[in-house]
Amino acid sequence: MSVAAIKNNSGEALDPPEFQAFPGVAEAIRLADRMLVEDSRFGDTRAIEERNVARFSIGAELLAEQDPRHEAVLRRVSRAARDQLLPLLGDPVLRNAFEDDLVKLENGVRTGFGFGALASRIPAEPAGLGPCERMATPHVRPWPHHGSAWVWTEMSPADRVPGEMATRLRQLYDGSIEGGPSSDPVVPGPEMCQALGRGAELLTALLPQVGPSVLRHVSVVGFTRGESADGPLQSLSGGDPLPSAILMAPERLADPWTVAETLLHESVHLKLFDALRAGALLTEPEHAVPIPWRQTPWRLIRVLVALHFYVHLLVFQEAVRNAGPELRAEFGRPPAGEVVDEVTPGTQAAREGTFGSGLERVRYLAGYVRGLPPGTLTPAGRQFMRWLTDVTAVIDPEPDTATAPSGGPAGSGTAAARAGTSVPAATGEAVAGDAVAEESVAEESVAEEAVPRRTDGTLARPIPAHGELLLADAGTCTLHWLNARSWLVYSLCDGRDVASVRAEYARRSGADEPTAAAQVAACLAELRNSGLLS
Repeated sequence: MSVAAIKNNSGEALDPPEFQAFPGVAEAIRLADRMLVEDSRFGDTRAIEERNVARFSIGAELLAEQDPRHEAVLRRVSRAARDQLLPLLGDPVLRNAFEDDLVKLENGVRTGFGFGALASRIPAEPAGLGPCERMATPHVRPWPHHGSAWVWTEMSPADRVPGEMATRLRQLYDGSIEGGPSSDPVVPGPEMCQALGRGAELLTALLPQVGPSVLRHVSVVGFTRGESADGPLQSLSGGDPLPSAILMAPERLADPWTVAETLLHESVHLKLFDALRAGALLTEPEHAVPIPWRQTPWRLIRVLVALHFYVHLLVFQEAVRNAGPELRAEFGRPPAGEVVDEVTPGTQAAREGTFGSGLERVRYLAGYVRGLPPGTLTPAGRQFMRWLTDVTAVIDPEPDTATAPSGGPAGSGTAAARAGTSVPAATGEAVAGDAVAEESVAEESVAEEAVPRRTDGTLARPIPAHGELLLADAGTCTLHWLNARSWLVYSLCDGRDVASVRAEYARRSGADEPTAAAQVAACLAELRNSGLLS
């Protein structure tokens, strides 16, 4: 029986009495909780963090090449150790400036950089605090055992950081709320900070794997009152406008269950934002998708972001429904019913009384994506979908077979339905892609004496713990992520001819001759197309 199908005769979800236990459900929740953090690309917080540190380091080196006025400080940043980089990477003002500068580099703009100028004015901090965090008075860490997040209290730059840091932080705050804020940030008192910490404690108790993982992606939590397109602002995750930040209405602190759901909601988004820094999921992210419970279509990338959240929410809601007597005694009874934003009035879903649950929305969104034309999802996108599909199957092993408009069948969870979401083995999806064109394979087969060479002006950051190599073309400022297979082929292009590369690849990888030939040909073709080989 589906975990989500534990209902009474009226079709209402049961709120299990404290004495009632569902061993099969508890095991499913534990399994889904673990699966959500195991995927190496999207679930493993440590791996995501290592990729972002490498990207931050190599990005600073690229900027040093283009911003001679601040070259010295940028090179110091690029050479700094991981523990020194993390406070800078988590600072909303510095991260925003860094991301803006990287976008400029990628678009061929070579002037008007801001990150180096800000970094050059930040005094050394032995305690390892980011510049914005140093302004917070008092300094509060809401979940010190699960990350280095801090609370946006009174921001007093004084002599701690340059005054423009406070000014810029306020500008980012103003720009992060749709239509602009209706008030200043709400400065929390001790009771609010304590309530925030209790919500985090509950989240990590409900989901011992996912809770600590997502909270590590939060740098700052602030409180505000504002308006959004759907009414009073409840909460938001900053994304690029206010990186690594969560803003929430003080009213969300009313009970720890609401705090836990809010923290999960926004920190899951922040985790995905960090994961996507290492590669795109879609070839057509702007494709418009009809959403039955909303008036306005969503961009396809928003569909994937929403699906990512709703799958996490399914697991969270099952954990809440099956919370044990100890949690209920400590935190009170959870709110009755499912916590999901309401259907927009006047929509198809409102007229038909559908799509009011997270499970219905997961089925719809996943079904739409599975029906997209081949090539819409990148290799990483297919890995993303397979991961979420596998997790959903634990909670919803018998999904609906409804058809999603313009996409295709929502799928029944069978192997055939999932065929479109399969991905290559972990050692072959990064640069090598899905397959190599027949003409490329033929070209390699007749060019045994060709000598592929690595191009000059390439910066590198190895991530050996995860079998990955980050490269940057200093001329085009383009970043390239290589997995273990592509990294090996790239390293062998040191003056050897193709036949020698293939032979050494086969020896080191243990692949048989036909497999080695196909893998080397695919990697060489993609490395050349990326401009990494001449």
